[in-house]
Amino acid sequence: MSPPAFSRRLQVTQVGAVVIWPLLLLCAAYTLLMGVAGVWVIDLDATGWHIALGIVAWLAIFALWLLGLVVVTRVWIWVETHWLKPDERRPKPFHGATQVDVGESGFSVQGLGHVDWIDVLTIEGIPDSDSYLIVHTRPFKKLMLTVPVDELVPVINHYLSLKSSPTPTATGLLQSRAMVFCWRCFQAWIAAGYALAAAAGIALLLNAADAGFLKTMVGLCVLMPLSAWLVWFIPFSQVSTFAPSRVRAFQLDGTRLQSTDGSWQADLRQARISHRRASGLGYEFSFLAIRPKAGKNLNLMLEGGADQEALLSALSERGLLPLTNLER
Repeated sequence: MSPPAFSRRLQVTQVGAVVIWPLLLLCAAYTLLMGVAGVWVIDLDATGWHIALGIVAWLAIFALWLLGLVVVTRVWIWVETHWLKPDERRPKPFHGATQVDVGESGFSVQGLGHVDWIDVLTIEGIPDSDSYLIVHTRPFKKLMLTVPVDELVPVINHYLSLKSSPTPTATGLLQSRAMVFCWRCFQAWIAAGYALAAAAGIALLLNAADAGFLKTMVGLCVLMPLSAWLVWFIPFSQVSTFAPSRVRAFQLDGTRLQSTDGSWQADLRQARISHRRASGLGYEFSFLAIRPKAGKNLNLMLEGGADQEALLSALSERGLLPLTNLER
């Protein structure tokens, strides 16, 4: 049976990197401000026409919130356009109809070049669309293809799974992909969310002497969770929505693990390796923590699949990772 292949002329767009975090933080701060305003507008003791007045006030605040998000977005775009100078050395993103070939040798885009399978990091679908597919690569970053997803995805997945299988020997070369993240940063964001929620609750209690019990309780039940989730959105999105952009490729050669882009490498015999599970309010995942004696630490998100299974099996077979229960 011949290996699967794909060859067709289609629309390819090189998606450039966007500075999105400042915009998200501005929108989050604005949402928190409007949430505080909404809590103080509500009057649980209102009667008669005051109830209708309160509803109108809530609708006005909601309309202002939607309008404010548009204004904040437009202001940030203006700042990026007029104050932030683009990198003149960065080439113009590729866009156009071109020939795309997918096969045993790799992933090729005419006009951009050829990518070996180890440098094809992951694929990402677009919600509610079966005609667009984003392919993450190391040399060309994100490529959005206008193509029937059910025709191309099985071909790419076949080779991504095939190339993650290690050679039979204990010192054979293993190619694997995993999402890289900062565990300490994740913990810091979670703690910051709890701290902001606690601060919002204390501030509400200190300034709620004339608000009444019910209004104070509504404020606590709304303002505190909202404050925490506005902060937690940042770490949660890093390991979910924006996870494909953080996927990196690695090679395990015997006991030496290194990233294909050359940014990280270590001899695992001189490192402490643990397979850990993280869980809390709104999240649960497992990751591989690598702590070398020299150099920076590495945390690899493990979500199952051929790449992660092959990496864990290879580490266990080579005596680098004991077969024990997950650490917390």
